[in-house]
Amino acid sequence: MPRIGGKTIPVLIHGTSPFIGAGQFGSKSKEYYNRFYKNPELMAKFFICFAEKCYPCLHILPYPSLLKALDLAMNVMQFDVIVTVESEDEIDVVAKYTPIVIFLHASTTDEMKKEKLTNFLRVCEEFGSVPGAATHCLGKVIPYLEEVGGFEAYMTPINPFGLYMEPSFYTTIKAIESVKEDKVVFGMKTLAAGRIDAYKGFQFALSYAHSLVVGFTEFEQIDKACRVIRWICDR
Repeated sequence: MPRIGGKTIPVLIHGTSPFIGAGQFGSKSKEYYNRFYKNPELMAKFFICFAEKCYPCLHILPYPSLLKALDLAMNVMQFDVIVTVESEDEIDVVAKYTPIVIFLHASTTDEMKKEKLTNFLRVCEEFGSVPGAATHCLGKVIPYLEEVGGFEAYMTPINPFGLYMEPSFYTTIKAIESVKEDKVVFGMKTLAAGRIDAYKGFQFALSYAHSLVVGFTEFEQIDKACRVIRWICDR
């Protein structure tokens, strides 16, 4: 498993996109939002279940209900976290959790505005945090971020269908291959919002990424994901 910021990064990290009703889940988005985001206690149960069966590591967004769920879970056990923020102004909200990596949200990263990027890097340095960048347009954005410098990790969609991988599947793969020896790559949307089986999605994504961020909506999904990851890692 890779290390960054003096910490070991697990191969699988519990994500929270379903919990906020993210748009990629289509008609299920509202259902997920009502079921999870309005119920921090249920989200905390998922965090704890994942930690007990797989790894105590979570990907968090600075949304009040998610942070409440994290606090509830951390009353039971200790978690490592990575976080994504939309601007440097949100870093102080999550700093108390001592995140391993703070990612700048793709909506900001993909604007490729140097002042916003450098301000984010500066505040990360002030907080002693490892800076990362999430992007939906890796093939276009990564070369620019590498010119700006300072980012130690990238989070990008990666799946065998090429969904959400802009501007194309091939430019995304090429960009990942250009940085994965020096930077830690986190794969997101590896199951394309439930369109891809875990065996197929995880095997493909781990050919390029060091760690995968995956959201779960059923406890049985956690069981299967853990089995698949162990099978891949033990081969």
